[in-house]
Amino acid sequence: MDLTSTVSALPGATPVEGLPDAWHWSRAVFNFDAVLTPDKSRSLQMNVMGRYDAGLARAVLEFAREHSAEFAAGDRPLVAVGGFSYPGWEFDTIVAVGPAVHDYHSQALPELHQATLAVFPGYRNEFSGTETEDEAWERFRKMLQPTKLEREQVPFLKLSYTNTRTQGGSKGPDRVLAPLSRLLRELPLLEDAPGSHVEWENAAGEVSRAEWDTALTLSGASGKREITIDELLKYSEQNVTGAGSGS
Repeated sequence: MDLTSTVSALPGATPVEGLPDAWHWSRAVFNFDAVLTPDKSRSLQMNVMGRYDAGLARAVLEFAREHSAEFAAGDRPLVAVGGFSYPGWEFDTIVAVGPAVHDYHSQALPELHQATLAVFPGYRNEFSGTETEDEAWERFRKMLQPTKLEREQVPFLKLSYTNTRTQGGSKGPDRVLAPLSRLLRELPLLEDAPGSHVEWENAAGEVSRAEWDTALTLSGASGKREITIDELLKYSEQNVTGAGSGS
């Protein structure tokens, strides 16, 4: 497929001034921007719904093309590259997901779909770099709202828990993706629930575990210690969002 002719022929596509092999088009509440990799083997496409910033979109395309070798290397379903910044926005990372995760052009132009990487700005604490295809799909399709620029951060978090008092718990022995709100909800429920635990993993791969036996304890890289509920809530939020670390 000749990506130059294919992308430039998309309805309403116009060249992005000063950025070679890049085009912008729009439809209803969506704005679309795409740039080809230097070897023209891939299209890096950013979709935005609602508020749109042309300067930010251009900066994302430029960064994505500069780092296209990293984004396109191997078969990882999600690749996050840090070091991005743009005035007026707090994004610090650009992310690319492959055609197994996104559905851009999947119905109308299947060949273009296979050649497209969906790119979007994000935050470093949202990605571990170890996401499986299923996890990348869930993050991109359900949790992150990657087409919205004015979105809340959704820190990467994998969680397992069981509670003997509420009889609640996660399914299976493995940690699974979860929102931070679930972690903060489950931790206070450990109190006076012997045999209960909450275990979580953050974007850095750090695993922490809170348990209740005769008292509340926290285990992590620094060992195991007793902790109060208030201290645990503060620690866990900092640990997941990246505002602090340690146990």
